[in-house]
Amino acid sequence: MRRTLEIMMICGTLMVTTLAVAGDGTAPGDGGASQAFARLKGLAGTWDVKTPEGDGVITYRVGSAGSVVIEDLFGGTPHEMMTVYHMDGDDLVATHYCAAGNQPRFRLEGDGDPAAGYHFAFAGGSNMKPTDGHIHEGTIRLIDGDHVESEWVFWKDGRPQDAMTFTMTRRSGE
Repeated sequence: MRRTLEIMMICGTLMVTTLAVAGDGTAPGDGGASQAFARLKGLAGTWDVKTPEGDGVITYRVGSAGSVVIEDLFGGTPHEMMTVYHMDGDDLVATHYCAAGNQPRFRLEGDGDPAAGYHFAFAGGSNMKPTDGHIHEGTIRLIDGDHVESEWVFWKDGRPQDAMTFTMTRRSGE
């Protein structure tokens, strides 16, 4: 029985990973946010990340009975940040818990396209004034099952200041 459960879990993980890379065959615009969320679930695991400021680790896990994807960047360090993705009705939304102490919120624009990127636009935030520095928007590109690029734009004083690119490679066996 235990072996059967292990095989089912492996098959389920492979199905989600396949969705993350290849899509599920439905037309764009037909539940695109739900498809994007399913693809983000396929990121579950540990990734090595390279940034202009240095290297680190990012983990993704699916939680709350599959209703959230939790991204943990630089876990256990003074610069740890988390982003939680979830569906809100028909919309894919995210809240970024920044090391700066603010919490910008985002909403997926359009249906998204894994190759072109899922663009998340600013949709408000907490613990911040409009002029405070914060992550304001970002794009996640699913290159293949083992490679992801994301770019997040930092705003301050009401305008873009800097863009940070993250290049991620899935750790072997994850």
